[in-house]
Amino acid sequence: MRPKTPYYLTAAVLTAALAALTLAVPPATAADPVAEACANVETIFARGSGQDLRQPAALRFRDQIDDRLAAPLTLNQYELGTSTIDGHSYPAVPVGTDTGLESIWNTVGAGVTAGGGLAYGDSVNAGVDELTAYLTKRAAACPEAHFVLGGYSQGAQVVGEAYNEKLSDGLRNRVVYQALFGDPRLWLPEGSGAPPLFIPNNCLNDQDRSEWRFDVPDCGVSQGSLGARAPYLPAGHTSTTGLSCASHDFVCGSSRVFWDNEGHGTYWKDGLSIDRAAIEIASRLKPLLAAGQVNDTVTQPGAGTSGLDMVFLIDSTGSMWSRIEATKAFAAEMADTIKADRGRVALVEYKDAGDQFTARILSGFQEDTTEFNTQLSTIYASGGGDRPEAALHALMTAFNGLEWRNGATKAAVVLTDADYHDPDLVDGSTLASVAKRALEIDPVNVYPVVPSYFGGFYTALAEATTGQVIIDGGDTKAALTTAVTRIQARPVPLLSHPDYYAMPGQEITFDASASYSPASTIVKYDWDFNGDGVYESTGTEPVAKHTYTAVSEGVMQVRMTDAKGLVSNASAFVHIGRGPWDGLPSAPSNVTAVPTSTPAGISTVQVSWESSDPLVYRWVLTVDGIPAGIVDAKTRTVPMTDVRRDRDLEIGVVGFTEGGGMGTPSTVVLPAASSRYDFGGFLAPVDAAPALNVMTAGRAVPMQFSLGGDFGLDVLAAGSPASVPVTCETGAALAEVETTSTAGSSSLSYSAGNGKYTYVWKTDKAWANSCRMFQLKLNDGSVHTSLFKFRS
Repeated sequence: MRPKTPYYLTAAVLTAALAALTLAVPPATAADPVAEACANVETIFARGSGQDLRQPAALRFRDQIDDRLAAPLTLNQYELGTSTIDGHSYPAVPVGTDTGLESIWNTVGAGVTAGGGLAYGDSVNAGVDELTAYLTKRAAACPEAHFVLGGYSQGAQVVGEAYNEKLSDGLRNRVVYQALFGDPRLWLPEGSGAPPLFIPNNCLNDQDRSEWRFDVPDCGVSQGSLGARAPYLPAGHTSTTGLSCASHDFVCGSSRVFWDNEGHGTYWKDGLSIDRAAIEIASRLKPLLAAGQVNDTVTQPGAGTSGLDMVFLIDSTGSMWSRIEATKAFAAEMADTIKADRGRVALVEYKDAGDQFTARILSGFQEDTTEFNTQLSTIYASGGGDRPEAALHALMTAFNGLEWRNGATKAAVVLTDADYHDPDLVDGSTLASVAKRALEIDPVNVYPVVPSYFGGFYTALAEATTGQVIIDGGDTKAALTTAVTRIQARPVPLLSHPDYYAMPGQEITFDASASYSPASTIVKYDWDFNGDGVYESTGTEPVAKHTYTAVSEGVMQVRMTDAKGLVSNASAFVHIGRGPWDGLPSAPSNVTAVPTSTPAGISTVQVSWESSDPLVYRWVLTVDGIPAGIVDAKTRTVPMTDVRRDRDLEIGVVGFTEGGGMGTPSTVVLPAASSRYDFGGFLAPVDAAPALNVMTAGRAVPMQFSLGGDFGLDVLAAGSPASVPVTCETGAALAEVETTSTAGSSSLSYSAGNGKYTYVWKTDKAWANSCRMFQLKLNDGSVHTSLFKFRS
């Protein structure tokens, strides 16, 4: 049995809480994977929830490692679930589909059942056992092979738990590296805040990073959606694991809003976590294999971590016809150039106030330029009254209307032969507001392509957004090519975090040391700590420190210049006076989970808790971190059915805001039930909890039950039976448990005639107008309860 301590839940599993999940084990393949020919490098990969075999994450993991191995080196990858090893096959059970917030909230009242949570746990267990069995056999069969493990989402939990809890030290020593992507059981202590300020150390500086933190940009990440596996790695084996958690990934804990999962599907994208892990794996393999057979070189792309997002804004007023035609010729040739930088292009057309339209997005960001070219062909020059046009409005349209990628280098190329209104006549945008919005998007640098007589005018816009004016001397195609070339050649700015948190008076360390110049070297860093365009600090070092003195919310930026004079900048949000998870519900208190009956090892469990937090919109109950159901904010006690009791379970209660923000959970361990007794429930006239029995205070109550046979009278645990005063509304305990009194000389008795045990409970007249819970604890550890409301 492996103890589990999960606290949180994944986004997708919310809708699966009320669905029956089955373990569909894939059929065994004809060939025995353990008997395959040994390779120099052996990889084992575990897929995510609900995925089929050979999906993008598994294929990318295999191919990226294989591409770095030169002949005669060979690689073999086994994917968990491909076969059945010693009776175990990982099914990667689905965890439901996210059908929207309202459909999730509408599950209130549909019942609370532990079935879905247990199915997920069974899936993980199957994967752990399959990995352990396969690695054990394969390591014995291939004594010279070097093993690499990888897992995504549920698969990352499988790999991590197997490594942490099942593998022997001998097998761990055979693992060169394990790469975990989007692990729902992530644990990074540096992401936890300490009282009284609750600001994670990692949001102030990067000095206390965990050894296994590999690609985790968000500073406040501490534990995954299913809670922390702590310790995350076994002692003495903490240096061969790399943990990746993308921004906006609820599963691994970089977001606390359960539908904010955009980052969870990015790990296998070009240049992202799996590719970076392959470089690290190659660096670990290189000294173990023959010289020249492993390539661990790093090729720095001329774009951000997720590529290049570039929007072209075309002024289509009457005087622009020749430039528009030249742009069409340029666009037809730029596809390969954009693709080389993992680029996407978008197209915006604009005119001026009073025209048939002012600004419109013709094509959103696309990797393929086909739509861009098609929409570009529809642009023709017309309209325009006075000479200034709506360029600022067009920029705001692009900034707010396009879906910019996190981590991408971002640029806006403005093609025009006119100046602009400031403030804009359409929406009132100003140069300052455009610069502020550009910075907030991480940032967007503006490259105006204009005639020489407007070069000076557009310098203010370019400098405010860390772009550059490109002069169109009559060859528009050449000018646009120059703009794209400079965008690709400029420094790639990288800050260690997208957000920083601190209290007034705390010093923050901003680190841009991961930045680089694709074709030169960075020679200067300018630091603007409040995002107002005034740089307070300049130097040659990529690290700066700053202390904010007052509560505030804003943006900072660092501008960097390379030896060729090309510039770029990076920005981050700064939150002074709050921590990453402020504004979310606090943990409920006094959580209890009491079985009311356990026929055939399946319990109904009464879960109770206390809270007065006004932020709670719904409560979610969990079993080992997986949702068992959703109940109304006013609820404080609920029966949970179908709780299998063959192992210890962790029952959790966590509050959510109306907007989906998850608070801090509370949990309680429900011990495994012994199979010694088959408790059939309390018999008439008494009903088991949560039913409320109403009776006169001071009367004797015959508590009758069956255990499935005669086990003698020594079946009660010490101190049992007992009772405890509770609230009549929720059943929550109000005081300490008290030993019961019997009526007269009565005590526990057994009737062989009807197979019933009877305990006559003497109640107290002083209990009138109150409620009480009767607790019967048997010596097998099971607890059975009944609720009473006493009248006078």
